[in-house]
Amino acid sequence: MMPPEEPIVKVADFGLSKMSGGVVDGELTRQHFSSTCGSDFYMAPEVWGGLTYTAQADIFSLGVMFWAVLERITFLEEGATQEQLGAYVCKGRSGWLIPLGEALWENNNLQLCIPMKFKRAPPLPPPPGPAMCTLLSDMLASDPDARPPAEQLEARVRSALEEDSH
Repeated sequence: MMPPEEPIVKVADFGLSKMSGGVVDGELTRQHFSSTCGSDFYMAPEVWGGLTYTAQADIFSLGVMFWAVLERITFLEEGATQEQLGAYVCKGRSGWLIPLGEALWENNNLQLCIPMKFKRAPPLPPPPGPAMCTLLSDMLASDPDARPPAEQLEARVRSALEEDSH
């Protein structure tokens, strides 16, 4: 087997994951789940709300990871000393950090500021371009049906990267 020409990104440690999906009469089914599980700073709003959810919750979580990696958004969990990657919203004057999904569950009209970090000191790369910012906004939509489906995501990422490189 030939090695891939491009890097392959793999996300591990899905200890609570479950394979889903299937084909019924030639149509891909949308399975619904109801267990509230996951890491706080990556959980989708519908998971925070205790609603049933679909694989679109994973698109939200992946969007949080993309955003955090692209902009090096970090936080310290209570009692921790090591920085964690993840997107959050500052609440109140105290600067209390709440997970993005929780903030969107509380206010689904919340406007996200992407990119978050406009001024960046080296060695950080420049902020994501407009096409990537649009893709991140779509992935982080509070409405799961507004998020791009998994089968379109790779093409959307490639298109955004191509568009922003010009």
